[in-house]
Formats: sequence, structure tokens, C-alpha cells
Amino acid sequence: MKKGIKRRVVWSYLLLIIFSVALFEAMILFALRLYYMDGMKQALRDQGTMFSSFYEQEIIDDRLKIDAGNLLNQYNFLVDAQVQLIDEKGLVLADTHQGNERNVSEFEDVENALMGSTGYLDTILERERVLIVTQPIKRGSTVIGAIRFTTSLEKVNDIYFQNTLLLLFFGGIVILAAAIMSFFLANTITKPVSVITTAAEQLASGNLSTRIPKEKDDEIGKLADTLNYMAKKIEKNEQLKNEFIASVSHELRTPLTSIKGWAVTLQSLSEEDFFRDGLEIISTESDRLNGLLNELLDFSSLSSGRLPLVFNKVSLPSLIQQVVQQLEPRGSRQGLEIITQIDNTVEDISADYNRLKQVLINLLDNALKFTPSGGLITVQLSKEEQEVVITINDTGIGISESDLKHVRDKFFKGKSQASGSGLGLAIVDEIIQAHYGRFSLTSKEGSGTEAEIRLPL
Repeated sequence: MKKGIKRRVVWSYLLLIIFSVALFEAMILFALRLYYMDGMKQALRDQGTMFSSFYEQEIIDDRLKIDAGNLLNQYNFLVDAQVQLIDEKGLVLADTHQGNERNVSEFEDVENALMGSTGYLDTILERERVLIVTQPIKRGSTVIGAIRFTTSLEKVNDIYFQNTLLLLFFGGIVILAAAIMSFFLANTITKPVSVITTAAEQLASGNLSTRIPKEKDDEIGKLADTLNYMAKKIEKNEQLKNEFIASVSHELRTPLTSIKGWAVTLQSLSEEDFFRDGLEIISTESDRLNGLLNELLDFSSLSSGRLPLVFNKVSLPSLIQQVVQQLEPRGSRQGLEIITQIDNTVEDISADYNRLKQVLINLLDNALKFTPSGGLITVQLSKEEQEVVITINDTGIGISESDLKHVRDKFFKGKSQASGSGLGLAIVDEIIQAHYGRFSLTSKEGSGTEAEIRLPL
């Protein structure tokens, strides 16, 4: 069981039940012990009282010392015990078991009996636990002796042991039942929490359509309602943001097109270098803004799911070769070498050709941006089990560990001056996810970057 709420709940209930059962059984066993001991004491006391009553006349006639043996042997005791008759000085007058003791006055039970009250002694004789009860024998108010009963506690201990085993058995059943109940009780708490945690992770990863099923109208149910309401609001705001971006991008395209067109027209008519250079800057910046608007529109459409992907059979070896050939002249101008390692046995996959081409151009464009002259860019295509792997390695400046965690976030721009709008990798990630694939980046500052795409066959 993993560490967490479930373990704490189960152990809390279990320890409480174990403590309660142990305390309850200890009280019962203590009460049973008292009950059996008091029963034994009462039985022996009754035998002593009945003996004194039966020989009342002999006691009055002071025949206890004279005829102690006959009196003891003639009486039929109803308990299994050694019986001794003792005079007022503690001397044994008669004994049913012919014991070696002749003077027992030093024993506590005898002392109490000769003082007029019943004496008790729980001790061990000859490695056996025994109970001794001594009842005073009186003539009127004068103590003239005592009758002493010594009985074994082995049978009592056996019964007590059997009862202990029985109670431990039932206690074990109670603890086991409590453990099962606490486990299911913990599940009723932790299972909904696990569902909420999973849903929250999906929401955090950008899947805003996730909703949490509400099982009960309790605190956890209210938490599920709150998270669902929050997700609904975020999804609505995200939709409004995407619509706003799309609307603004469309509105800006028209004036940008006009600016670009007039800049090119005026540049062709102008004869002064100063004006021609200014118009060239206007034209270049118009192209840059237009590219940014295209990225914003693509990302907005992909995020909202409104950009339909056209899936057809696509030959990845052919697509990669085409993209590399398209960018090789730029690489040559920058003093970079682009090499390919393509497994031509990779079969065609179902994908959107234009979007995959956009992904490869985007990643290669980044590699070209951040790799200094004399560097190397490697594009690999291979097959692993049920997926194809596209890897783009460069020997560029790399990405710092702190930036690598956020480089795929929307609008995140690194510290490099070559950083673009901060949407390129976010768009790549969205396109690959739409193809049910995975996109990952590994990099070390100063040692280059590796981009990996995995697509299902």
C-alpha cells in the first residue's frame, strides 16, 4: 500500500480497533480470573463453615484436639483439596494427605484465621500453583483452631487458558473484519481523490475538456463540482482568447498586405538608395509580421480543434529528403552541414502531409538558427516496434536547464537573440499530439539539442 491518505486511514482505524479489542479482552480476562478465584474461595469457605456446623457439638465438647483425625476422616468433603485441622497455636492436628508440616503458624492465611477472619494464600507448592483458604473454628467467640484447604489451580488455569484462546480468536476475527472495513472505507475516500488528481493533471496539461464524475453529494463531490466549474470557465476563456487571436490576426493581414505591396511598388520606382533601404526594411518587417500572424492563426486553430487535419498515406523518407533539400542552400550560406540517416524501409504512415512538413521545417529552422558556422545538423529516421522515430540533432548552443522546462510553453522566448515568437515549438507539440504521437526535447547548454518525434505506424 502506497504511503498516503489510504494508509493513514487504514492504520488509524486498525490501531484504534486493536487497542479497543486488547483493552476489552484484558478486562474480560481479568474479570474471568476474579470470577474463578472468587468461586473457588467461596466453595472452600462454604466447606469450612459446613464442617464447623456439622461438628458443632463436638467443638462445644472440646473434642477437636482429642478426636481430630476421626472427625476429619468421617466428614465427606465436596471439593478436591488437602484438608488440615489446626489448633490455636498453628499445630497440625490432622491432615487428609499426611503432609510433613507440623506447624503452619508462620503462614499468612493461618495467622489471619487464628485471629478470627478467613485467610487466603495464592502460592506455588512443589512447582504447582495452589490456592489455600483457612477458615477459623470458633467456640462461641473464641477461636479454638482452624480448618485449612489447599487445592490445585491447574484446572482453573486450564479453563482460563481455553477462555483466553477463545477470546483471542474472536478478537482476531474482529480485528480482521475491522481491517477489511477500514480498507474499503479508505477506498471510498482515496478513490475519488485519485480520480480528481488525475483529472487535475489532465487539466494542467491543457486538456480543458476533462470533467470529474460526481459520485456523492459530500465534501469530495463539492470539490469535483468546483473543479468542473473552474475547468468550464477556463475552457470558455481559452476559447474567447483563441477567437480574439484569430479575429485580430485576420484583421491585421489586410493592412499588412497593403503595406507590403506598396513598399515593393515604391521600392521599384525609387532611385535613391536611402529610400530603397527604408522600403526594404518595411518589406522585410511586413514579412516577419505576416509570419507571426500565420503562427498565431495556426496555434489558435490547433488549440481550439478547428483546424481539420487531412490524413493520407505519407512517405516519411521522401518528405524528409524534400525538406532537407529545401533548407540545404540556407545551411550552406551559414557554413553548416546537414546530413541524413534515413531508413528507407519505413512504411507509409497515415498523417497530414502539410502539417508534418511544417513541423520538420520548424525544427530544422531552429537548428539552423542556433547552430554556429562550422556546425553539423543530423536528421535521422528509424523504426521501433509499432512507431517511427524522427530525430534532429544539432551541435548548436543548446538550451539551459531552466529554459528547457518551459521551451514548449506558449509565447516562451529564450535568452538567445535568435529566439522567435515563442510559438514554434508549441505549434509542433500541438500538431504531433493531433497525430497521436509524442514530441520531446533534450539539450545541454553548449552541447547542442536533440528533438525527437515518435509517430504510430
